Amino acid sequence: MTKLPFPANATYLSVAQVGALMGVCAKTVLRRIASGELPATKFGRDWRIARSDLRAYLAARGNQVAAHVL
Repeated sequence: MTKLPFPANATYLSVAQVGALMGVCAKTVLRRIASGELPATKFGRDWRIARSDLRAYLAARGNQVAAHVL
């Protein structure tokens, strides 16, 4: 079983958590948010990605394994 970089019941994930799951750095995640490619919500100074949005984003890009883990 894969160890998730976030609690299994998390509704929103941080940029760092999404980066760890996708295997990219936080800057890459922020660039995808800025370009509108990855939906995210700003909570104060931080960006958060809804688990459902990340699942859809990964599935649309053919990453079924990571989408299934979510």
